[in-house]
Amino acid sequence: MTELKNWLNQQQHVLIDSSMSTGLEERGLNLNSKLWTASAIESHPDLIVDVHKKYFDAGSSITTTNTYQASVAGLTSNGYTHDEAITLIQKAVQLADDGRKQSSNPNPKWIAAGIGPYGAFLSNGAEYTGDYDLSEEEYIEFHRERIETVIEAGADILLLETLPNLNELKALLNFVKPLTIPVIVALSLEDEHHLADGSDLADATELLEASDNVIAYGLNCTHPNLVTPALKYLIQNHPNHKPFIAFPNSGASYNPEIKEWNHDDLSFEEFDALIQEWFDLDLKYVGGCCCMTEAQEEHIHQHFFDKA
Repeated sequence: MTELKNWLNQQQHVLIDSSMSTGLEERGLNLNSKLWTASAIESHPDLIVDVHKKYFDAGSSITTTNTYQASVAGLTSNGYTHDEAITLIQKAVQLADDGRKQSSNPNPKWIAAGIGPYGAFLSNGAEYTGDYDLSEEEYIEFHRERIETVIEAGADILLLETLPNLNELKALLNFVKPLTIPVIVALSLEDEHHLADGSDLADATELLEASDNVIAYGLNCTHPNLVTPALKYLIQNHPNHKPFIAFPNSGASYNPEIKEWNHDDLSFEEFDALIQEWFDLDLKYVGGCCCMTEAQEEHIHQHFFDKA
């Protein structure tokens, strides 16, 4: 962990990977199921390894395990036993490590354990609305075993991603407080001032700034045009802020009824211009989410990181 923190502290910018789902779909998989990308952990592990490898080869320094949708409750509700669910979550971390070992990229490479929100388990698009309400104990019970498993399996970073609900964020931050693993948090937003559930982003910022093991925070899986005004709002609330992260989608919008993306993707050049805006606002971690590709990852690395 000391090695990771020392390395991160030496970097002005860090490139993280992009969409696992797009990578798997480009390799011919149909992911239209409640388990989404997690369905491939058992059926197509070789393809998952190849996606991780290709993102590292493209220049990424951090890859995200294919565990966003792989909650214990989600796996067991789709026919797996409890022990099989734990084994699949462990396997997802191993597949990321296999991709790391197979990559030709000689630079340091790290594994972030992707932890999706309770809304992802609902499989109805609730990660973009935050429209659910559990107690703190229920949130923790939902997330606990998956988090414990990915840490035990060897993940370097805990990535709590696409969190749309302020109460879920509070519960997760309380749960990870005694853990020693570095934590990055990426929120799902309604607009530049609010989480997807309508909570003020400033309230989330207060919690994140006060959480000692959160090393970075920001947003993901939203339209890239939202990133600049959201970053400005974060800075307005905390001029002396922790490092920021942004990995938006391609500009596409999600239709939860048919579980498909309506593509209106930004061009590489349009995305480049936005990334420069974000770097000018002191963004440290950048990558992509849904509908972002390995080709675009390589383009971003060549355009911004090869020149560094």
